[in-house]
Amino acid sequence: MITLRNVTKTYHRKKISTEALKKINLQIEQGDIYGVIGYSGAGKSTLVRLVNYLERPTSGEVIVDGKHLAELSPHNLREIKKEIGMIFQQFNLLESKTIFQNVAMPLILAKKKKAVIKERVTELLAFVGLADKAASYPSELSGGQKQRVGIARALASNPKILLCDEATSALDPHTTQAILDLLKKVNREYGITIMLITHEMAVIQQICNKVAVMEQGNIIEQGSVVSVFGNPKHATTKGFVQTVVKNELPTSIKTKLSENVITQLYRLDMVGDHATEPILYHLFHTFHLQVNVIFTNMAEIQDSVLAVWYLEIEGDETNKQRAWSFLAEHDVKVEEVTI
Repeated sequence: MITLRNVTKTYHRKKISTEALKKINLQIEQGDIYGVIGYSGAGKSTLVRLVNYLERPTSGEVIVDGKHLAELSPHNLREIKKEIGMIFQQFNLLESKTIFQNVAMPLILAKKKKAVIKERVTELLAFVGLADKAASYPSELSGGQKQRVGIARALASNPKILLCDEATSALDPHTTQAILDLLKKVNREYGITIMLITHEMAVIQQICNKVAVMEQGNIIEQGSVVSVFGNPKHATTKGFVQTVVKNELPTSIKTKLSENVITQLYRLDMVGDHATEPILYHLFHTFHLQVNVIFTNMAEIQDSVLAVWYLEIEGDETNKQRAWSFLAEHDVKVEEVTI
């Protein structure tokens, strides 16, 4: 659905060149809810603006729905842009227009018939839960309601793709959850592919099936959310994952451990069905190892469970090696930890 090949973007201002994107390669499939996460200045907003050609790449290819955007005529480019909806952090509503008129704006600009506009806007306001707000003005709505209007407006022209640029950053946690649930509904019921830009890993955790992590204009890690959360490789990714999955020993526990003699501390990482298997039972009863639980944490990622255990394990070395082989067969990653 969306392909970026070796895409770069360089800005030139006052004889100073700034490379905002560096050799970006990205593939978003039909039906994905694809998250792009990074700290401020990572290049993620520039990236999303390339997809609808609000920005043009310095080099590389941007392909949307099989069409190379650089090769399209102005008319054809306008037509494909109609298939790409966008919602923003600050809502971008027209304060002098009613909610009905705000949602209708793309259809009015497309010169649709009044009956068509009325039917579509009425349908969308009901879909986003604002059927009773058609005659209201943006100033009368809460932040979450305004974002629902923004989503309805983005859906007005029946897009195939929805771009969300920090769409929940201005909202409180409860409202954020409601908007994420609505976006999942959009994806599920309309089959719309969603590309979501955020700096909040909790948003990725709750809604996305795939993720790309950006830093200084580069994609440093990408893949399924479960695989990236379960085995982050880059330091920046590990930092993001730590905000939602506490997979490192807390400082207070490290301090206590440093005051005691624990020479055989191990970390076990489990994903999916393996995270709920009776691992401790097998270590103790099957392999006759002495096990002391130091710390554990579990999190739900895309209907899959991610678990991390820190265990003090003592016993015969031969039994340990048998246990490690058993755990490897069950996709449990074992790592010896030094405090």
